[in-house]
Amino acid sequence: MKCLEFLLRSIKQRGICRIFGVPGRENAHILFNEVEGIEFITARVEFNAGIMAEFTARMTQTPQVAFCTMGPGATNMVTTAASAMLNRSPLLLVSAQLESDDLFYNLTHQCVNQRSIFEPVTKASIELNKAEDLPQVLESAFALMMQKPMGPVHISIPNDFWTQDIGHDDATFKPRTTKVSWAEPASKKSDIQAVYTALLEAAKPLCLVGSEAIRSGVEKDIRSFCQQWKIPLLASANAKGLLDHNDPLNAGSASCYMEGILQYPTALDDLFYDVDIIINIGYQYVDDILPKMWQRGIEKKIIHISSFSAEPIKSKYAPDFEIIGHIGEFFGLLSEFDVQPKTPPNLGRLKDYLERAYQQTSNSSSSMTPVEVIRVINQNLEDGTLVTDIGYYRHHAILFSRPKRINQFFTDAGLSSFGCGLPSAAAAQFIDKSQPVFLLCGDGGFHSGSCDLETLTRHQLPVVTIVMNNSSYELIQRYQQRGGNGNNKEILSFTRVDFVKLAEANGVRGAYAKNVESLDQLVRSRDKLKPLLIEVPLNYHHNDQFKESF
Repeated sequence: MKCLEFLLRSIKQRGICRIFGVPGRENAHILFNEVEGIEFITARVEFNAGIMAEFTARMTQTPQVAFCTMGPGATNMVTTAASAMLNRSPLLLVSAQLESDDLFYNLTHQCVNQRSIFEPVTKASIELNKAEDLPQVLESAFALMMQKPMGPVHISIPNDFWTQDIGHDDATFKPRTTKVSWAEPASKKSDIQAVYTALLEAAKPLCLVGSEAIRSGVEKDIRSFCQQWKIPLLASANAKGLLDHNDPLNAGSASCYMEGILQYPTALDDLFYDVDIIINIGYQYVDDILPKMWQRGIEKKIIHISSFSAEPIKSKYAPDFEIIGHIGEFFGLLSEFDVQPKTPPNLGRLKDYLERAYQQTSNSSSSMTPVEVIRVINQNLEDGTLVTDIGYYRHHAILFSRPKRINQFFTDAGLSSFGCGLPSAAAAQFIDKSQPVFLLCGDGGFHSGSCDLETLTRHQLPVVTIVMNNSSYELIQRYQQRGGNGNNKEILSFTRVDFVKLAEANGVRGAYAKNVESLDQLVRSRDKLKPLLIEVPLNYHHNDQFKESF
């Protein structure tokens, strides 16, 4: 069997049906149609292809594959690897390489040391020395990807290997399920007893749930724990939807920008000031709810429940107790102890404050605020998915989006690459074309990778893209304003781009919406089988007048 066929059959046997990528001259040897049941999704640029694969892996918690050509194709894909590493996405990155007898790094045309480039941002980076090594390398790669903490593995394959016979037959390729591999629990029942005792002594506990908890499939355990003990729940951005928005225990979510650029420090004070113990379930530093946010008010005990230790970041995050292992095992052991409900917290002040911020309007007939746009999306989301790109508005989305379940709201809290929104939304729509997918983005991030609007058209992905346009890097302007060194808006301002015309040039229906009513009408009346882009004139400054008082 040829190397190329073994690669494709190995991918297929693990239930992977798509490879996202941008091919190159290795197509003289591999066409990606040699094995039935594998669809190659060609993107316009490697970054977008890679993020489509990375987001699919993150959303489904199953291995996915991205492919790129040699040279600049590989270097363009490095950002995807870093994103998958920070987002704990099980991603196989396959890159073509120069012929094995022409590997003179930095001396041969398009020849760079891919292994060394990818190694710092992957769990492993391997360049094949012999074609017959591929079976063993793939076996190790898929196992390593799914070992906690999950992440990407990179394999570089020289071009002359694709058509070499590596001596395997069809009997090798029975369907396989690749499962998550968990580390052995490092904590004992005595540790659970210590946590239980701390809970009994606490007057105002708070649960902070990170994205690892969602990946671990313990959302029912978390809901049951909070409801039985009457402990409020604060969700990180990608753990939203654990509790109904109106649940009295739902403390919502938080953003590290709340006390700075968003100007919502009152909400943080009301949330954390009197809390005496925080139970961090599946929390990671990359979840972007930072310890400095909860270090206000009275002294707090911190309990860390995760599949891996906080030791590497103890200079910033040093919990009092660590329970290491599968989070579900913690809840199983804790269930052996009697429940001692706390006095139900009164989150009324916090909820009232955030609700007033949510309901504020700009009273403008020619522009909208991010919160106004988010309200329209919430009203039309149904059982769909909301994805944000990177910018000022996404922190409003973290606070004010209202998913009805987990895995309904996604933002890149890891690498947070400009332009990740469009390929992420495309991936969400590939996974399920029957449910709506909304992409919330600004003109800066969106236009950095808008070339794959054409991919939405080619594959008929009915993503609703809302581009909030103010022709500038507004978030960076706000950094300037807070930095104390004055402003230089000239380096952050652009000539206006007509995104409606851009959409139409790529076969996507485009429309303008200048107010909430017209935006809502466009969303409700859309063709649910075709992509739609709506350009919205953006008003960032209305929120500046929102007062920090009750």
